[in-house]
Amino acid sequence: MKWTYLLLDTATILGPLALSFESRVQYFSKWKAVFTASLIVAIPFLIWDYFFTLHGVWGFNSDYISGISVGNLPIEEVLFFIVVPFSCTFIYECCKYYLRNWNSRKLDVVMQITLLLYANFLLFQNPIGLYTSINSTIGILVIFFWMFRQKSVQYVGITFLFSMIPFLLMNGVLTGAATKAPVVWYNNLENSGFRIHTIPMEDVIYGMTLILSVIFLYEGIQKKWNPSSKK
Repeated sequence: MKWTYLLLDTATILGPLALSFESRVQYFSKWKAVFTASLIVAIPFLIWDYFFTLHGVWGFNSDYISGISVGNLPIEEVLFFIVVPFSCTFIYECCKYYLRNWNSRKLDVVMQITLLLYANFLLFQNPIGLYTSINSTIGILVIFFWMFRQKSVQYVGITFLFSMIPFLLMNGVLTGAATKAPVVWYNNLENSGFRIHTIPMEDVIYGMTLILSVIFLYEGIQKKWNPSSKK
């Protein structure tokens, strides 16, 4: 039981790791940029995580974690910010390759509008809840940045949709869908109280912010390191 969260981290990264050497996408050749972007984005997320854990916005069930910690965060939570971006950027690269003849801009616009409405709905429900207010506000800013980058980065919307499948499956287990008690518990005073089964609805915006932040930074790093590379 104590290895539940660590096993989830491992399961999340195994597929993309094994397929990294596939000859068409050649994801392994992009690892340096992926890990650089992931580590940079992980810093503010871990600071956010640290303070939310400290103030009881959420916490971790000791029955499902190894007991190894970094500050007040389980090592599994720290690894979450590496394995999820690694896996979602793999999805992004696959979308770029296999959907390269498809114009994704209409879907991107639909996703931007939908996610803006979604984030504002949550913010309206509990504007003083720490998770809802901070998460929704940051998410809205990220969506506006996505709109600003619309012409230079494609396949973000479809990547987000595909990424939500493993992201929500993992979060489902973490929030108690497949365990007797949640691996990660939430203080409902700090969120809207609305859930997708056991998952707080805010987690969708949280996941979007994490995934998109890594993709945008990853693309910037790729462009800087290899200016001649095509989008």
